[in-house]
Amino acid sequence: MEDLRIKMSANSVATARLSAGHERVLPSRRRALPLVGGIIIAALFSLLMILNLLPLVWGMLTSLKAEPDLFRFPPVIFDFAPTLDNYKRVIESGFLGNMQASLIYCVITVVSALALALPAAYAFDRFNFPFRQPLFLLIVASIPLSLGAAALLIPNYLYFTKLGLTNAWFTLPLIYTAHQLPMAIWIIKGTLEGIPKELDEAAIADGASHFGILRHIILPLSRPALGAAGVLVFVGSWNEFVASSVMVDSPALRPIQPAIYNFIGFFGREWGPLTASAMLAIIPILITFALLGRLIVSGLTKGSVKG
Repeated sequence: MEDLRIKMSANSVATARLSAGHERVLPSRRRALPLVGGIIIAALFSLLMILNLLPLVWGMLTSLKAEPDLFRFPPVIFDFAPTLDNYKRVIESGFLGNMQASLIYCVITVVSALALALPAAYAFDRFNFPFRQPLFLLIVASIPLSLGAAALLIPNYLYFTKLGLTNAWFTLPLIYTAHQLPMAIWIIKGTLEGIPKELDEAAIADGASHFGILRHIILPLSRPALGAAGVLVFVGSWNEFVASSVMVDSPALRPIQPAIYNFIGFFGREWGPLTASAMLAIIPILITFALLGRLIVSGLTKGSVKG
């Protein structure tokens, strides 16, 4: 019954806003781009695409070369006999187990970060409490943690060792969640700022609790932001290297990035297995962006324009 009241109140507020003319469809005001400008922009974007794809193509070709072809001079691009020996060696080394461990860590991190970020963003956007603004500024200042915090590695290692939390299946998800949470809160809060507070007021007038509002109104309307935050949290956790190379040392718990580093041996880099493992490591990232990359744009821009 409470769900029905919340939905009815949300629909009534939306209808009132439309009838009052608060949400208007503005006519498009696009200016025609000159032909020369269009050609220049297309050329620049093509050049940028080539520069980004060139290392990927070179790494893929290198991963298919046998050892004699790797050290030929001048280097060959297509004039070689492709082989899958490098991929076979990588798979036999247990690399797929490292990929599975990384996937488990990333899924746990995404679920944990979103479950904590949504109510936190809702509280920062809808409630007034002491030190609200300084706390949110602290969260924004902590966003660079999503890129990995090498400066925090030593204190984290000391604390985790003292508490007996190192070398366990939950060690890296705890660290990843702490690193990615500020960015997730910031993204979701930007979307919540574009959701009218009249929906909350109408639902409260009908007897809904804040948990009901969060579940039945905020959650459905913030799905693009949740998707964008989830994608970025997944990519940041998947690519993390510093903490994952120190906090766990068990081969069964080792994630994918330190596993790639194992092919940089004492006697030099093993370019064939190294590039083959790197090509396998980017497959989940490519799949994630192919399926959910659209959510990044919609989730980051949904709260930028308010009606």
